[in-house]
Amino acid sequence: MIVGVDIMNGKINSSINSDISSKINKNSRISFSKYPILPDLKYVAGSTFMHHLHPLTKLVLLIVFSVSVFTIEHWAGGILLLLILLCGYKAAQLGLSYFVRKLRFILIFSALIIVVQVIFVKEGVLFLEIPLPFLSITVWSVAIENGIRLGLRFINIMGASFLFVTITQPQSLAYSLMQIGIPYRYGFMLITALRFIPVFRQEFNQIKNAHLAKGISFTGISIKTVTRMVQYVFIPMIVSALSKIASLAVSMEGRAFGKYKSRTFMQRQVFTITDILVIATSILASICIWIMI
Repeated sequence: MIVGVDIMNGKINSSINSDISSKINKNSRISFSKYPILPDLKYVAGSTFMHHLHPLTKLVLLIVFSVSVFTIEHWAGGILLLLILLCGYKAAQLGLSYFVRKLRFILIFSALIIVVQVIFVKEGVLFLEIPLPFLSITVWSVAIENGIRLGLRFINIMGASFLFVTITQPQSLAYSLMQIGIPYRYGFMLITALRFIPVFRQEFNQIKNAHLAKGISFTGISIKTVTRMVQYVFIPMIVSALSKIASLAVSMEGRAFGKYKSRTFMQRQVFTITDILVIATSILASICIWIMI
């Protein structure tokens, strides 16, 4: 009978806790699903052509694309690279809506770059002049060109990096790097760092919800809110992270991690003709765009 009561109390407590957690998540303004400054960086499983490419092929594509972004000076080249990037999202079955939803902050920040250039750069041909009672707003050609070029660079770099993370499994990437000669200790560091991201995100939500249940609010943007976040959320997270790192280090030492110079792999990442053709095509396309523009 006591056992039955305990089980019933456990069910009631769990249901109460779940209700409280759901209400807190609905009322919180800094939820990860709604707050644009914190996109959900994680691998999205799929069976598309982009997903099936070798991890090092995707890394080479990212490097070639990034070099093209910085070497092509004209804004028309930036627009062309953005169209190519959107085609990559489409090929990965992510689409334009996924691009806009996940990179909202990047798009807003790029628009802010254009506004700053328009305000402070007064060179070139005068496009527009708006007279106001206390000042006159002028828009110059060099300001627009610089703003568009810098904004497109920021969008292309961040968008390409996000696409790489979305279609590349971290474990496969680490194994590929180890198989070409990089010490497996560094590969393990990469896997561990990427796997801790969702753990810390979940712990952040738990700590935040616990303080919201106590009546501590984190809504609004002010110095007091930032100070409260540091005191009640980030300091406990740092302490928890150090504790996890210490436990992981003890576990690795107990298993004699790093004793041998080489290691074996359950699965080997093999280059195919498709990977070679994709790399060659990307390099040739980058050179052609650079020559034409």
